[in-house]
Amino acid sequence: MTARAAALALLVAAPALADDAQDYAAACRAEVGDIPAFSCEDATIIPIIVDGREPDNYHKDMTCDLPSLLNNGPASDGQCVPWSRVLDLSDDTRQVSIMCRQKKIRDTGSMEFDEIDIIAHNPDTGATCWFQKTPAAGETIDGRELPSPTEAPEFYNDPHVVVEDGCGVCHDNDPFMYSPFMGQVWEHVPVNPFGPYYHVDAGLGFADWPTTQMQPRDSTCTGCHRIGVDQTCGQLTDWATAQVAPPGANARAMAYPLSHSMPPYHGLTLRAWEAINEQAVEIIGSCCTDPTQLMCNASPIRRDP
Repeated sequence: MTARAAALALLVAAPALADDAQDYAAACRAEVGDIPAFSCEDATIIPIIVDGREPDNYHKDMTCDLPSLLNNGPASDGQCVPWSRVLDLSDDTRQVSIMCRQKKIRDTGSMEFDEIDIIAHNPDTGATCWFQKTPAAGETIDGRELPSPTEAPEFYNDPHVVVEDGCGVCHDNDPFMYSPFMGQVWEHVPVNPFGPYYHVDAGLGFADWPTTQMQPRDSTCTGCHRIGVDQTCGQLTDWATAQVAPPGANARAMAYPLSHSMPPYHGLTLRAWEAINEQAVEIIGSCCTDPTQLMCNASPIRRDP
């Protein structure tokens, strides 16, 4: 394709992409509600802890006690980058969680971010919307005044890009997922672990993200949350039960009890943890390999109405 043809193709595609963003925003307004404008200045900092305390300085590819499980990517400074923030904009009818992500080490208090992620959820019906903002290569996002994604969707990534990024593949059992990293500020994250859950689609492909749950009988692991058939089944279970160390983990993170992050704050000895949970982990592994087994109780996560 010539440069002229490519430019013409972009001009033709631009209105369609803009229409898709507006259609998605309209569907989210209808099914979840309007999301207000916001500032990352109002968000809570998520600590980076090394050997039980916040370090005096940070460096590229450092390890830490509670690394971020969301992959920051090869161009980042690793999984232990400080000063990411989380903001809860929930009210009586909707749950809204915003992540202002740092992937590069910057000065304390920096309002320049590498990614903004927004999850908006209607806990009554299960309707869930996903918005994301990433900057052009070499640029950052000024987090001080960010527009409403339902009023100014053109500011955020095209919804096709969000679908391709696959946020809901990891969030396969719940819109708001616990990790040791996020657990430090969990009081600032909305939760609805057994509520209805589906992805607002607007014909864009969000509905292709997995929303099948497994509920093995007598499992200690499903007392607090569902098990999804994708990432909850895979590396999230491995990381939470010390079968695999997550990227960025230091020696303390790989030693008990931090190595066993599920259930959170369990207070058990290793021997007790294994006696209570080891069989449940084995069953989850079997069900993840073959969710059609009767004992797995695989079914679509409910949606209302």
